[in-house]
Amino acid sequence: MSELQNRRLNIPLSIVLVNASNKTPPKQANKLAQADLQGGGNSENQDATALHRARLGAEARLEVLEKQQKQMLTKLEELRSKSGGRKSDDQAIAPQLNSLEAELAKRLQVNGREPRRKVLTGANTKSVTFAHYFDAMRQKIEAYGSTFFPRANGRPLYGSLVIVVSVDSQGRITSNAQGKDGISIGRSSGNPELDRQALAIVRASAPFGPFPSEMRNQIDVLDWISTFDFTREGNDHLELKH
Repeated sequence: MSELQNRRLNIPLSIVLVNASNKTPPKQANKLAQADLQGGGNSENQDATALHRARLGAEARLEVLEKQQKQMLTKLEELRSKSGGRKSDDQAIAPQLNSLEAELAKRLQVNGREPRRKVLTGANTKSVTFAHYFDAMRQKIEAYGSTFFPRANGRPLYGSLVIVVSVDSQGRITSNAQGKDGISIGRSSGNPELDRQALAIVRASAPFGPFPSEMRNQIDVLDWISTFDFTREGNDHLELKH
């Protein structure tokens, strides 16, 4: 009994106060209240005090995650520099790269009601619905990146980076979950010029075509994370790890 009471006392309760009502009940209500209300009190940029405190707590946790991520990135860079771009060594550190992508995916998940989003990384592309679309995106970006391989002063630029792309149901680049640019660097290559040209390659490859109907039924926006490898093995080419 004491455990149950303690649990009740520690469960947060968010209360929304409104000063209006409607005669017609809303078709899709997302709160419970003593009166019907359509649209009153909704704000994308402001929350009730309890929710605001919760958001501040989430931001504090995010700072900790960012510090941990920087430490992970430092280790990954050390491993990559030692590997010298050899495939055998890349396979050894692939699990750590997948871990980084998974962490980035967590950070993209937000408590917004709209639009419906799906975070897709190399670690979770097994679903047939999303795998086909991911593969089509991958082939298009790889083809463009291999044809227009990054160069500076006439010399090719080699390296690896993680890019996050947000795509809407028409295959166009859209805003990310934070309302910012839908293309961003998740992990830099360490070369600003290579980073810049890699982002340009993704922009030039878009749009990627409408979502299949079964995919549209589930999501409105696809947040897609992938590792871009600009490599010299054989001919200069871009390879997306998945």
